Amino acid sequence: MKTKTRKSQGFTLAETALSVGLASSVVAALVGLIPVSLNTLREAGARTAEARIAQFVAADYRMRDWQEVLNQRQSSESEDFFFDGQGMRLENDAADRIFTARVAVADAEPLPGAENWGSNPKLKALQILVTDRMNAEQAFATPELCRSTQVLLAQTDKLPSTSPTP
Repeated sequence: MKTKTRKSQGFTLAETALSVGLASSVVAALVGLIPVSLNTLREAGARTAEARIAQFVAADYRMRDWQEVLNQRQSSESEDFFFDGQGMRLENDAADRIFTARVAVADAEPLPGAENWGSNPKLKALQILVTDRMNAEQAFATPELCRSTQVLLAQTDKLPSTSPTP
C-alpha cells in the first residue's frame, strides 16, 4: 500500500513576507501623497475663488458709468472688495472674509500695431490684486503674496452718434 503525502496548500513564509512588504510600501507611498493632494485641492479651490473674484470685479466695472472709471483713474485711488472662501462678495470687511481684492484703473497699453498713436482714451486697464492673507496691506505691498490679473475695459456708454444732425 502506498502512503499519500500531503502537499502544503498555503503560502510559504518568504512569499507572505514579500507580499506584506510590497503592500506596506504601496500604502506608505499613498499615505505620503495625502498632504500633497490636500494642498493641491486647497490651491485649486483658492484659484477657482480668485477667478470668480476677478470675473465679479470686471463685471462690476463694466456696468459702471465710464466717467466713474475715469475719475478713479485720475485720482489714482484703488478700491477694495471683500469676499468669502467661495469668492462671493461681502459688503464690508466682515469676520468671515477670506479674500481681499484691490482694484486700480490705469491707462491701457497701446495695442499691437498702434504704438505710434499711444494709448486709446476709450480703453482702460483694470488691475486686480487678490490675496487671502489677513494683513491685506502687507500682502499688497509684497507681490509674492497676492495674485495679479489685468482686464481691459472699453467705453461702451455715451458713444457719439454716427447719424448726421440737422
